[in-house]
Amino acid sequence: MQYYLAVLLGGFLYIGFQLNSAFVLPDFRWKSFIRTNIIPTILNLVIGWTLVFIKDDLENIYPITMFTALTLGLGGQSVLKKIQDAFDPEKKTYITFK
Repeated sequence: MQYYLAVLLGGFLYIGFQLNSAFVLPDFRWKSFIRTNIIPTILNLVIGWTLVFIKDDLENIYPITMFTALTLGLGGQSVLKKIQDAFDPEKKTYITFK
C-alpha cells in the first residue's frame, strides 16, 4: 500500500512544482492548469500503480522500493506531460505530431 501512496505523492509533487512556476504567470487560470495536467496525471497513476502491482515480476529488472516508487510518480508525470506537449498543436516544440 505504501508504494501506491509513494507513486501518488510523486505525481502530486510534480503538480506542485508545475503549479509553483505557473501560478506566478499573469494569465494563470485554474481551469487551464487542471485541463493540461489531468490526463498526464491519470495516465501516470495508472502506469505507476500497474508497475507497483506487478513488482514481483519486475524484481530482477527494476526493484520497487519507496524511492523508486516516488521517482515513478515524479518521472512518469514529467515524461507524460512532455509527450502531451509534443502532441498539442498550440505548443511550439521541436518535435511535434500533427
